Amino acid sequence: MAVETALAGLQAEANCPICLDYLRDPVTIECGHNFCRSCIQQSWEDLWDMFPCPVCRHPCQQRHFRSNIQLGRMIDITKLLHITRSKKKRQEDRRLCEKHNQLLTLFCEEDLEVLCPLCTQPPDHQGHQVRPLEEAASHHRQRLSSYIESLKTQVADVQKLISIQSKKPLELREKVQNQRRKLASEFEQLNQCVEREQEAVLSRLAEEERDIQQKLSANIAAFSQHVSTLKGLLKEVAERCVMSEVRLLTDIQSLLHRCDSLKTPAVYSIQLRREGCSLPPQYSALQKIIQKFKEEVTLDPETAHPNLLVSEDKKSVTFARKKQRVPRNPKRFMVDPVVLGSEGFHYGRHYWEVQVGDKPEWAVGVCRDSLSRKGKRPRSGQSRRWTIHLQNGDFVAQGAVTVTLVLKEKPRGVGIYLDYELGNISFYSLNDRSHIHSFTDKFSEVLKPYFYIRRDSKPLTVCAVRDYEA
Repeated sequence: MAVETALAGLQAEANCPICLDYLRDPVTIECGHNFCRSCIQQSWEDLWDMFPCPVCRHPCQQRHFRSNIQLGRMIDITKLLHITRSKKKRQEDRRLCEKHNQLLTLFCEEDLEVLCPLCTQPPDHQGHQVRPLEEAASHHRQRLSSYIESLKTQVADVQKLISIQSKKPLELREKVQNQRRKLASEFEQLNQCVEREQEAVLSRLAEEERDIQQKLSANIAAFSQHVSTLKGLLKEVAERCVMSEVRLLTDIQSLLHRCDSLKTPAVYSIQLRREGCSLPPQYSALQKIIQKFKEEVTLDPETAHPNLLVSEDKKSVTFARKKQRVPRNPKRFMVDPVVLGSEGFHYGRHYWEVQVGDKPEWAVGVCRDSLSRKGKRPRSGQSRRWTIHLQNGDFVAQGAVTVTLVLKEKPRGVGIYLDYELGNISFYSLNDRSHIHSFTDKFSEVLKPYFYIRRDSKPLTVCAVRDYEA
């Protein structure tokens, strides 16, 4: 209905106000109204000085008008639309079959097509359910009506979703702002931590320089004193050599003893301790490592030395003075009090934690699965284990070479991070989650968690990894 109204309005605008027919060779006069060229010429035929518009009576100063070619094309389109619409309307009104020119009075339910009686003749629509047009229309009108409520509900649901989604940009902005504030705070704390760590490291370095300087001064003073002693002895020996036999040999034993017992002071060699940064791991990606790569490591009783007792849950191990009766097993350590983890790692990244408490001696880390169970040492330059070891009160990192570690405080627990592909093993103190040491190597076989327990009754425990808040 709206299309018909619009088409009627378009047709009215396409008519000439004088002849009331479609505009022919349309022209536009001064005031903007359009007319057939012949109609406006005939309307102004007997006028000489003033030329009023037939529509608005605007007085045009001259007998002048412009051809409106674009309007002419629009009128041609309007005529075509009108003709097409008229044909279609007539066809709809008559409801004739395009193929047989018969009235459309039937409907095929299988093919959902409107038919005339001739359309139902074999072979077309043979065996199909065909019923009168009015009956089929009533049926499908009811069927379509059943969709209305469902569609309305879907429209309402989608509109609710649009309303919800429209609030998401604000929610996103708030989340981004919160994240931005959090990052700014973390970077500020990181900067403060770096500054404090820098001051501490430089202070330790300056203190070590002063200590070494004092030792060097003492060493130089010792050499100076030794030179004086040598010069005095040289003079005395030279004088004795020119004395008479009796005077030369008198008390010769003392002089000879002093010459033979001369000892040159040891040369003091400068060796600086290796200093490194010890930033809180929450600022060095350990938080993400813990969350993403934590492992529930358990102990493998079949590898445990006979003096080691593994708990039932395979999480704790202690040293027993009396050897246990255990079956012989090529996997079992028979010399060193060692037990391995049940899990073997040949790819990927993994993190686990070990509680060492106040045990006086221990070692934790990673070893090759082929590590000798009989205590054989690997050839020089080759490493089969990478561990942090507490021995005689000193902390050392044992790999291809042994490195002495300087720790601010004794860790009560150790976090171990393995990146197999990168060839990295890192250790962290669970006291403040500070970095202890890292090894870099190339791995080509299965690696297993390594636990070394000395002769004390205090347990070493694989603890559950905690998710720390940043």
